[in-house]
Amino acid sequence: MKRSVLILIVCLFVVGLFATNYRIQTVGADSGFDSSYDFDSSSDWDSDSSSGDGSGIVYLIYLCVEYPPLGIAVLTIIVVICLLNNKKKKEIIEKSKNYKLDLLDVNSYPEEKQLEIEAFNIYKQIQYAWMNFDYDTIRKYTTDEMYNMYSMQLDTLKVKNQKNVMYDIKYVSSKIKNDHSENNVRTITINMKVTCYDFIMDTKTNKVVRGMATKLNTYNYELTFVQTTEEKHDDICPQCGASVKGNNSGVCEYCKSTLISKNYTLVLSKKKMISQK
Repeated sequence: MKRSVLILIVCLFVVGLFATNYRIQTVGADSGFDSSYDFDSSSDWDSDSSSGDGSGIVYLIYLCVEYPPLGIAVLTIIVVICLLNNKKKKEIIEKSKNYKLDLLDVNSYPEEKQLEIEAFNIYKQIQYAWMNFDYDTIRKYTTDEMYNMYSMQLDTLKVKNQKNVMYDIKYVSSKIKNDHSENNVRTITINMKVTCYDFIMDTKTNKVVRGMATKLNTYNYELTFVQTTEEKHDDICPQCGASVKGNNSGVCEYCKSTLISKNYTLVLSKKKMISQK
């Protein structure tokens, strides 16, 4: 009887440890908090997506009590899996700290694919900047609306002492869905598939608090880029014609009108998650 009780206690402890380890690693983020491992369209990465009715734990307890050798064997396997998973997780976290941005050579691709590769490089630079709280780079490659959203979300992560690691981002495939110009603005929509590790970690403890550090994710995006096609005149106020060269305030000092920056290179205006696995 004592042996059965001891086995039961060990069983509950190990299974509880395994379940907890899995539970805290079921939700992801992605820049803009667009991804969610619970496949909920709301993409609420603070939600708890773990599920299960506990029948597996009950069955394992039954094995340990009624068939100790088999139950202990199953427990041993679970422990080994946990240890290997934790080892791999630590390795990926350490590698992510030294992760360097490497972009694809656009000219090495056929001419008809170069625009898509350029778009991927922009996407990757934004993700890398997001991971490293590089506000300036995010501003460079996104519209004002996207930048404002991203900067507020990064501020939230800072307050929480958290960091969204987007590690080992790789291009898989892409296809231009739409490319048209209207009112001197070119809009390009691209369906793009990438792979990467994506998780939230505590910057003080290096502990993973959201996402699964050992899971390589596949993301299918619909990315929209915009580009101003009219002649460049950013040094003149469009309202009064006064020189605004070197003005970083965003407001004309003469007529007090708001100066809207124009994007003469491709910038990201919208990022939508189509699917993930």
